[in-house]
Amino acid sequence: MDLQYKGKAYLHAREFESVYNYSEQYKVDGNPTVWKYMDLNKLESLLKDKAIFFAKPNAFLDPLEGSYSNWDIEQLNDTELFFINPREEMRKIQEFSAISCWHINEYESAGMWDLYLGGNDGVAIKTDFRSLINSITDLRYRVFSGNLQYIDFHKEMTSKNIYDTLFYKRKSFAHENELRLMVIASRIDQNYLEDKFYREDVPGFLWDEKMEKLEEQSYEFSHEKGNLVSCDLNRLIQGIYVSPKSSQEVVEQVKSMVSKCGFSTDKVIQSDLYEDFIY
Repeated sequence: MDLQYKGKAYLHAREFESVYNYSEQYKVDGNPTVWKYMDLNKLESLLKDKAIFFAKPNAFLDPLEGSYSNWDIEQLNDTELFFINPREEMRKIQEFSAISCWHINEYESAGMWDLYLGGNDGVAIKTDFRSLINSITDLRYRVFSGNLQYIDFHKEMTSKNIYDTLFYKRKSFAHENELRLMVIASRIDQNYLEDKFYREDVPGFLWDEKMEKLEEQSYEFSHEKGNLVSCDLNRLIQGIYVSPKSSQEVVEQVKSMVSKCGFSTDKVIQSDLYEDFIY
C-alpha cells in the first residue's frame, strides 16, 4: 500500500464504519449456510496458517470492482465531479482494505464448482455466517460483513464512500450470491477489545496503549495482494467437501493434509453431486 494515502484512507475508513453501524444494508438475515470454493494449494495454506486469506480489491478480475456506477457519475454536475475521487486514487485508498468472498447457498453449487475450479481438483469449505464471523481471532481488525448488492450500473447508484462501493457489483455477477467480509487498516473492534481486556484483567491504563499498537499493526499486510487474517479452524469448518470430479486418491490426499495439521478427517466429505442414484 502507498502510505502517502494513509490519511485519506483513514478518513474514508472512519466514514465507512459510521455508515456500516447504522445501515440496514449490512444486516445479514438469519444464519445462512456459506461456502468457500478453493484449490488444494489454498486449502493447504488455510490449514497450515490457520488464517483466511483476504485479497486486496485490485486482485479481482472485475474491472469495475469498487467503482462508482455510470449512474453516479452521470448525475453529477461539473462542480460535484471535481470533488469525486478519480479511479486511480480510489484504487490507492482501497489498497488499505482486503476482502474474503463466500457463497451463500443451503446446498453446494455445481456452478460454483465450475467457476472456481473449472473441473480441477479442489474443495469447498462449508460453514454458516455466525461461525464464520466468530471464527476470526485476529485482534488487529474489526471484520465488516454484508450481502453484496447487485445493481444495474446504468440505472442505480453505488455510494460516494470508497469502501462502501466494495459492497456493490453489477447484476451480471448475481449468480455468485456473495457474502463479503472486509477488513480495513486502522479499524479495530474497540468494543470487543474492551470486553476482552476486562475479562483478562488487563489494567485500564494499558488499554489505549494496546489498542494503538493493534491499530498500527493493522497496516502490516502479509502479502502484496492481500492479508492473512487468523481464525479458529475448529469453529470455522463444518465440512470440507472434495470436488465431485476428484478421484478417491484426492480425497485421501485431503484427509492427509487435514490430519497433518491436527484436525479430524471426519469433516472431509466426497461430494456426491454427480452420482447417479435414480433406479
